[in-house]
Formats: sequence, structure tokens, C-alpha cells
Amino acid sequence: MSTAHQRPRIGLLGGSFNPPHVCHLLSSLYWLETGGLSEVWWLPVHEHAFAKGRSLAPWADRVAMCDAALAPYPRLRVEPIEASLPTPSYTLHTVQALRARHPDVDFAWLIGSDLLPELPLWHRWPELSEALDFLVLGRGDAPIALPPGRFELRSFVLPDVSSSSIRADLAAGRDATDRLPAGVARWLAEHPGTFS
Repeated sequence: MSTAHQRPRIGLLGGSFNPPHVCHLLSSLYWLETGGLSEVWWLPVHEHAFAKGRSLAPWADRVAMCDAALAPYPRLRVEPIEASLPTPSYTLHTVQALRARHPDVDFAWLIGSDLLPELPLWHRWPELSEALDFLVLGRGDAPIALPPGRFELRSFVLPDVSSSSIRADLAAGRDATDRLPAGVARWLAEHPGTFS
């Protein structure tokens, strides 16, 4: 008796990763272990569509920090595809390019519920909302309004950590290692001034 071939399901976590922090890692591991995913791929944005470019560390530095964060985890990896795509970076274009390169893979987008209100502003959102599933981590007990689309919502709550607060602490000379994956903390120690 043969069993049907099941397509791998890959979770995609897009972001600036400026720098990557412990909640990026925690959410990736959570969905990897509970969401039926084969792997999770981090997609560092090459040129941000929402005009955040002026505050971004260089692309190569952000990719290197992501690589450092994920080095201990064989089912988590960095996918630097956006460097080869037209700018600015749009999620729909990235997903289309990934599907063209990996036609036998199903993709799902990982997102925090704090970004749900922004989704209708994303480039060609109606088309994107039909293109793939969205795996959403909630933020406490606050009611969440979902835009149209395919969403799987979990109430797993992550610590309140942001890259912007980490950058501010690093620029002020304050320690941020309690919010950084160990590999990122080491990378930053070897590259002082990245966020000063």
C-alpha cells in the first residue's frame, strides 16, 4: 500500500531583522514544532517598501546576523532571495519568486497579530491574501480583527521585544543580550558600532 506524497510546508518569516531578536527565533521554533512545518525560512527585506531604509543596517550585516542566530537550528535557515528581486521588496513578489524556484513546496507566512491592521496596506493585498496561509501569533487577550484571507491564529504570547528598543539600548551602550539570540550577541560584540 502506497501513501500519497505530501508536499513540504515551509514557513516564511519576513522582516528587517535589524537586528534579529529572540522573539523572531521563538516564533519560528514555535511554528516549526506545532504548525506542521518542515522548515522555517527567514527572509530579510532587501529594500523596505515602507520607507524604513534609512534606519536599516547594511543588507550583508543583517543577513550575517540572521545566519548567526539560526546556525544551531538545522530546520531554520536564511533565504536571501530578496537581494535578487526588483526593489522595493514586496511580499507578493517574494512569494511568487519562491514558488517559481520551489514549485513542489507549500508556503505559509508567519506574522504577529500586531501587524494584522497593516496587511490591507501591503502591495496587492487581495491577491496576496489568496496566495498563501498566514500563521498568526496573538498578543495576549485583546480581540483580533482579521482581514479577509486564510489565517491560523494561536494565542501563544511572546515577550514584548522589539528591534527598535534593542537598537536604542545598543546605541546608548546598554546591554541587550537578554533579548538577542546568542549568535547575534556574539556577532554584535565582534562588530561594535553596528547600531551606534
